[in-house]
This record gives sequence, structure tokens and C-alpha cells, in this order.
Amino acid sequence: MLQADTCPNCNLDSETVVHALWSCKKLDTVWLPKFAKLKELSASLSSFADLLSLALQDPSCVEEFANTISLIWMNRNRAFFKSVCMPLEKIPEQARALVQEFHHIRPTHAKIPRTARAVRWKPPPHGLVKINFDGAIFSTYSSAGLGVIIRDHAGLVLAALSQSIPLPTSVETVEVMAARRALLLAKELGFERVVVEGDSEGVIQAIREKTLLSSGWGHLLKDIHALSLSFSCISFLHVKRSGNRVAHSLARRSFCNPLLVWMEELPPDSVDVYNQDLGFINE
Repeated sequence: MLQADTCPNCNLDSETVVHALWSCKKLDTVWLPKFAKLKELSASLSSFADLLSLALQDPSCVEEFANTISLIWMNRNRAFFKSVCMPLEKIPEQARALVQEFHHIRPTHAKIPRTARAVRWKPPPHGLVKINFDGAIFSTYSSAGLGVIIRDHAGLVLAALSQSIPLPTSVETVEVMAARRALLLAKELGFERVVVEGDSEGVIQAIREKTLLSSGWGHLLKDIHALSLSFSCISFLHVKRSGNRVAHSLARRSFCNPLLVWMEELPPDSVDVYNQDLGFINE
């Protein structure tokens, strides 16, 4: 419980919602100069709802405004609980990156070339489930993310996972850890016949050929090989990133939460990507 309501950033004013997210002088490096006009217009506002209404009047900045608000609050909580924090001056850059990431994976209604359709997600055969995994790195936070989604032959979601972990030594290590987490989730849920799919060709090859056991992530490969023996049927496939977008989306969102698992559903921010995958099944 809070012992005082003083803002931990400036140690001057009460930490109201508006102060914590907008008017604290320490946040000027975050909001200026991009939102200088909004700062001027909101000088007399005391309600966050009023501030939000004002921000919504400029559609071109809404997404960046929302992501910046989210990052400020997340940073404040990390600081309060003595976790690794992002420097305030880095928040605008990260907010823009999140907006770009959203538009990169956001489905469009444009006609997709036939060459692109060949690498879309494909359902497993009847009687098997497909497990897609992916990893993401957040170097600013010194952390990484794991994403896993399990679907049946109709493309329906059986389970999904998004997990934040401390930053490993390499991108490959993150991918191998994501593969191991995918197998652990499938085993915990009792799936016996699985197809495991990831977009790191080197990692998939190492798992299939049982190579690089002496590498920095050889012990993780040994875990994967041991877990593989507990399935009655298992295979590992490589797919391009465009066929692994839901797992990628889950890995990217993990910087918000240490661990989340969903059964027969997905978080709202991954639904659009999933629905596009579902639309390709019957084409």
C-alpha cells in the first residue's frame, strides 16, 4: 500500500492520474516537442477524460499518444517495484516502434500475391495440433519475449501463451527457449500428437538434426529432445515469418506482462492477425 501520494518522479506534487501520465515536469522530455500543441491546449485541464477527449481530436497522433501513456505507466510501476526501467527520453522512440509494429502485422484488404500465399499459416492434418512459437527481444528493457499458439486442424485456438524472460545472450537462444516453452505448454495441456513450427531455420534444423549440443544453448536443445520423447507423434517444421505472425504478435506483447496463458481464445491485440490466418485456410 502507498504510504504517500507524492509523485515518485518529481517528489513535488500529488500523483494524480493527469500528473503521473501528463503534467509532471519530468515527463516534458517524453511529450515535447511532439505534443507541444496538446500541452498548450490542455494547460487548464484537470481530468484525464478531458485530456483524452482533446487528444482524440487529432487522429494522426492517437496511436502514439496511447502507446506513450501505456509506456509511462508501465515505467512508473517498474520503478516502484525496483525493476529495470526505460530512460524517459527513450519512451517516444519505443512508442513509435510499437505503432510501426502494429501496422506491420495489421491485416489489410489489399490483394495478396500468390507467391505470398504459399507461406501463410497452414493447419495440421486431422488428429494433430500445430504449435507455433516465436521469440522477441526488447534490448531497452534487457528482456525478451516468448509467444506460443496451439491450433487444431480447423485453425481454432486451443491455447496461447505470452511470457517475458530476462534477456539471453543471443537471438538464437530466445528462439530455442520459445521452442522449449511451446513443448512444455503442450505437455502440460496433454496434447500427444503435435507439429511444432517456428520461423528460425537454424534453430529448427538444430532441433531436427540434434546438432550444436555443445553451443551456448546446447543444454536447451537437450531439454527439447527429452521433452520430444514424451509425445506419441511430433515433428518440427520451418515456416517463414509471414506464416508465424500470431506467435510473433504474442511474443511482442509480452513486455507488458511476465506470463499470460489463454485457453481457447487470444488477447484482443492478436485477434486481427489470427483472423487473417483463418481466412486463408479455405482459399
